[in-house]
Amino acid sequence: MRRAVGVGAALAVAAAVVLVVTWPSPAPRLSSASGQPPGAPPVARTTAAPTPPPTAAPFTAPTTAAPLPVSEAGPPPLPVPVPTAPPALAGCPPPPPPPASGGGTPTPPWHPDVEVPDSALPAEAAPAPWTAGTAALAGKGMWVWQVGRTEGGDVGAIVRRAVASGLHQIWVRVGDSKDGFYAVATLDALVPAAHRAGVAVIGWGFPYLYDPVGDAVWTLDALRWSAPDGSRLDGYSADIERPSEGVDLSRARVAAYLQTVRQGAGDRLIVATVYPPTNGNWFGSYPYRAMARYVDAFAPMIYWECTDPAADAAEAVARLTTLLPVHLVGQAFSLADVGGRAPAPSAAETEWFLAAAQHGGALGASFWVWQSATPEEWAAVAAYPWAR
Repeated sequence: MRRAVGVGAALAVAAAVVLVVTWPSPAPRLSSASGQPPGAPPVARTTAAPTPPPTAAPFTAPTTAAPLPVSEAGPPPLPVPVPTAPPALAGCPPPPPPPASGGGTPTPPWHPDVEVPDSALPAEAAPAPWTAGTAALAGKGMWVWQVGRTEGGDVGAIVRRAVASGLHQIWVRVGDSKDGFYAVATLDALVPAAHRAGVAVIGWGFPYLYDPVGDAVWTLDALRWSAPDGSRLDGYSADIERPSEGVDLSRARVAAYLQTVRQGAGDRLIVATVYPPTNGNWFGSYPYRAMARYVDAFAPMIYWECTDPAADAAEAVARLTTLLPVHLVGQAFSLADVGGRAPAPSAAETEWFLAAAQHGGALGASFWVWQSATPEEWAAVAAYPWAR
């Protein structure tokens, strides 16, 4: 996720989505029982439907087993009025990179030592029909990467902040090809507490696809996990990165991984976290359509840096919803450490992105990443009135 910062989306396709200055009325409030608009059925699918290792510190267990109530209070005031035109982007364009100092070569990204050959992969096949709901993807969310740097690993503080910020879901890293499924202690503490507060938990992982079936094994371990009280993840998202991040990406490998996951997951919610569908990705080799056969939604990474957040959101929704529903992932971090724009997105940018996501047809929108989000970004997320 964080490493995909070089994929800033291009301007939206003008004919696809038109962003208007006066936003339409908010989407209908979701029912408290199902998390979906009243009368909305779950998504039915048929065969024809188209990093560094994590911090090891576990979450701190809650100090009380009492339910954490969902706040009935309305959101706080917006930090600034929702813009009616693209907001100013401080720090853009970023300064040119310094002259090369010479000497040495960049360290290549980690990847597994052994590659299962394509000839040994299962043949791509249509999955059996399944039915999965996408209610957990509605509304606002935030991504967790390094547990110890997220509210100090205190699960009570994490859930309280999620509730205070009006979050509907927390996306928490649960595994990768190097360490397998490693998040049992984290999930044992977090998921029951989040569920008592009415917050969903989506697990996410980083498959390097050198052994797609092996990656599916640890993914299914995460989906089969349950807390002592029987709580389970509300879904799983696979972070499908490019070879620049060490991933052995191809249509065949993505299909082998996701079809094996789907076979074991049944009707569980499966999401593909993907690169934004800019022209180079959408018309190139990035395998959106191979993924769409096996998952229930796309979560494109919209890290806008110096482009218009609303235009990037519109392009992603317009293109990807031709295949599946979309939940957008926005930027809540600075690109200074990779020589990009130094200032993190402002409250105005955050609100502009959320408004474009909500009124452009996205299921919801979340932000990468909890540990880097500024107080200004948190305030904008908390105050934006996206009903879940």
